Amino acid sequence: MIGALDEVITIERRTREADGAGGTRDAWAALAEDAQPFARVDLGGPAEVERAGRRIATQAATFTIRDRTDLTASDRIRWDGRIWNITGFTKPVARARYLRVQAVAGEAS
Repeated sequence: MIGALDEVITIERRTREADGAGGTRDAWAALAEDAQPFARVDLGGPAEVERAGRRIATQAATFTIRDRTDLTASDRIRWDGRIWNITGFTKPVARARYLRVQAVAGEAS
């Protein structure tokens, strides 16, 4: 499997930063530890969803990475110039060394 992990992704987490006017705003920053793991990327087919009366094109993907415990569903992946919102995680078997991360691009986070 190690040879199949041939793409570099960036895992980002929502943070808060000063907005310059005394308040704060949401921002995204790479995880502090191993923010750019190698991954195998399996793309799903495109789809459309309706949000606020608009049709939005989306695409699903599964990112297979080495197992880790610091990911949350509110994190996101940056890959191939797109933002991929994490929708879930699965392990192929209970003691697997790999984690499959399901994500969707095209929807606002």
